[in-house]
Amino acid sequence: MRKLVFKSLITFFVTSSALLLTPMSSYAQVNMKILTNVAKSCQKDAPSANYYKSMGFDRDMNYPGSIESCVLRRYHYSLIISKFSWLPSTGEILPGYISSVLVGTLAYQTGPDLSLLDCIASQDTSSKECWATREYIALDSKVRDYNSSIYTMGYSQPLYLAYVCPTCVVAHDEISGSRDEILKAFMKWFLTLEKPKRRELMSLLGDNEQAIQLRSQIRDESQQAVQEYLKARARVEQQERERRRRELLGQ
Repeated sequence: MRKLVFKSLITFFVTSSALLLTPMSSYAQVNMKILTNVAKSCQKDAPSANYYKSMGFDRDMNYPGSIESCVLRRYHYSLIISKFSWLPSTGEILPGYISSVLVGTLAYQTGPDLSLLDCIASQDTSSKECWATREYIALDSKVRDYNSSIYTMGYSQPLYLAYVCPTCVVAHDEISGSRDEILKAFMKWFLTLEKPKRRELMSLLGDNEQAIQLRSQIRDESQQAVQEYLKARARVEQQERERRRRELLGQ
């Protein structure tokens, strides 16, 4: 057991080093600083039973591919923050629910039908203009109700919240009628922004072609980051296998 733990620690640090030392040109558009930080945190959190227990999950949520899922969501969120650096300073939409994380979950949707502006203009969460926004902005039940099936869902929000913002999971699940309450809170938060910030935010969350393209680009880069992480991890594992072979042969 001690050897396995030690090996995990070696892989944890060496993979991060491999990411940093690989020439930038081989990673196309991936931001290596972001990827390295994300890889470190995901290798620590994604396999940890205590990490999921802190959100109230009643079982170990670790599964094959959990680290990659974590890297995908955390890289996506970090990339958004790097492009919209003012977002973290906007606080919370509700206690424990960070506004910038909600923006991230919405930006993770690459389709053309967020309808945010029409919904906010209606000021009625039950209006037809808000139908799509309500579907995207929150679940119709608790995140923790999905338990071990969290990673099999086509809908991405449970994974996004779980890997990016544990306090958001707790906040989401403590709200009765999450969709309406979270949407109301988002509307109120949006209207507190200065109009130039609103316009900047809609350059990401709007339904026009440019906004859809930006969301797709961020999603594509995040997926590429996962591939580069896997390549680095494979190199580390190959180096470890070669080291063990040399030890067996006394080389």
